Amino acid sequence: MIYRKHFSDGVFGGKQRSFAAAKEYRDEVIAAHPPLSMQEYSNIVKKNNRSGVVGVCRYCASETRDLPEEKQRWFWVASWPLPDGRRKRVKFSVKKYGEDGAFQMAMDARASALGKLVGAFDPGAVRRKASRRRQPAAPAPTAS
Repeated sequence: MIYRKHFSDGVFGGKQRSFAAAKEYRDEVIAAHPPLSMQEYSNIVKKNNRSGVVGVCRYCASETRDLPEEKQRWFWVASWPLPDGRRKRVKFSVKKYGEDGAFQMAMDARASALGKLVGAFDPGAVRRKASRRRQPAAPAPTAS
């Protein structure tokens, strides 16, 4: 759930007072609804889960998707969130490890990675990433 409230400088008597009121409201919301841990968030079953295991899916390499079935390359993929909001993915070849072996390796890789996750889930982590600064354009060549 998302909680939003506006703290107008005019209503609260200035920027410092409205900012203090906003922080107090934020602290109350967090106390009433503590954030999920990274592990709790990583174990939420999504509606589109077809493997039966959160964060593990079967994947066909896109460059082989339109080829005949015997030439397609299939993988079991494990994924999990990183603290900075990005995701880590590792894939295991069905051809190399077999269907059950690749699936088990994907489950093991995910379980191992989740065991190392610490901290609370931060849905805004990706949005707060530092933006890359544009390099100034080179001056246009002058005709002499």
